[in-house]
Amino acid sequence: MQSYHLSILILCLVFLFSRGNASSPPNVVVRISNMTESMNTDAVRITKLAFTKFNGYSLKSRAALAKYIRYQFDQLHSPSWQCILGKDFALSITSDDEKRIILDVGKVAVLIFKGKC
Repeated sequence: MQSYHLSILILCLVFLFSRGNASSPPNVVVRISNMTESMNTDAVRITKLAFTKFNGYSLKSRAALAKYIRYQFDQLHSPSWQCILGKDFALSITSDDEKRIILDVGKVAVLIFKGKC
């Protein structure tokens, strides 16, 4: 009976520790930016919220992540913001002055920029 209780205790601890790691906010690092400091702060905060809300980057979540980040920037800093994210891409863009940032979230790069629409 005592080994049964010990097994239950171990399972509960494993569950709690695995849950704690999954819900911790992602580490977001600014790689390149020509935005203002307050916009950098918004970009990091919104990106952390997005990755937490959609449980990280996956095939199922990547479109929702990009849409969420773009929408939040549109609300805070007026349209037309664009968001591209992924693990491997090249780009060449034109954006308004002081309106571009590239963030790293683990191995995922997040580009947010003000488009000329």
